[in-house]
Amino acid sequence: MAGWLAPDSKFYNGLVSVTDTIIVNVLLLIFSLPVVTAGAALAGAHAALLKQVREEGSSPAKAFWTGFRTSFARATIVWLLLLLALLVSAWEIWAIRRMDLGAAGTAATVVALTGVVLVVCFAIWFFPLISQSEKPLADVAKRSAILAIGYLPRTLVCLATLGVQPLLLYMNVDIIAILIFANMVILPAATLYVHDLLIERQVSENS
Repeated sequence: MAGWLAPDSKFYNGLVSVTDTIIVNVLLLIFSLPVVTAGAALAGAHAALLKQVREEGSSPAKAFWTGFRTSFARATIVWLLLLLALLVSAWEIWAIRRMDLGAAGTAATVVALTGVVLVVCFAIWFFPLISQSEKPLADVAKRSAILAIGYLPRTLVCLATLGVQPLLLYMNVDIIAILIFANMVILPAATLYVHDLLIERQVSENS
């Protein structure tokens, strides 16, 4: 047992990593509660998780707060724009379904869903980048769009991880309580951690 708990053991390092991810998740949820601050909270989470991926040994709470504070204005502006785009797309899909437009309605729904996917793909790259970069907002946004397209396979894998929960819920609605608990404990931050594992090198090179 002593070997398992030795500071240089894989078990100990894994335990520390899980604990840090839980801390980041709690901070992400708390700082996202006002909704308006969710963008900066995502940036703060990525700031902490990227340090974790790089094994830099920083305090997750300190790294989160630094990322949240330094990127607050830029991340919030983009978050509100993305949120508005998502709400408009959701309203369009709802309105189209109610009007029963047949093939035209199906085509319009596909267009609206495509817009949602593009927004999410952009966000996958933007918030990690903004957490690491002090460049002007327009430069970071442009670079995020380029990376989302240039590294499309990685973008799609990250996108797929975001679809796991809705898919599981669709397959078995009875697991909703389990998913709620997992989200409260670790799941959102763990998902972002997977994203950062996939895109850390590109983020470092472009921040």
